[in-house]
Amino acid sequence: MNDAGELVFFSAINEGMVLTLADHADIAEHLEDRLGAMQEDGAPVEILACDCILRRIEAEQSQKARAISEILRRHNVTGFSTYGEQIGALHVNQTLTGVAFFRPEDDTN
Repeated sequence: MNDAGELVFFSAINEGMVLTLADHADIAEHLEDRLGAMQEDGAPVEILACDCILRRIEAEQSQKARAISEILRRHNVTGFSTYGEQIGALHVNQTLTGVAFFRPEDDTN
């Protein structure tokens, strides 16, 4: 929200679009929780991640950048910063998307 009380977005918002208010969570705790949940059936060998630059800025401003780097290292995440992602015609910010690579299951047949 700017000084004039207006909401400011870093991507286009079309007239009539429904906005959903989200609760803020600790960025490092949330990342650890989500990556940890992926480990339940075995850890990925590697995760290729695209992390929105706005997440990096938030991490630096909240003094969480070092903790996030450690979490990513422990979970074998490699990647780069982006400017969000495109979902259909909608550009979305503050996202981390990726592909997790798992070892193949044993085929004993």
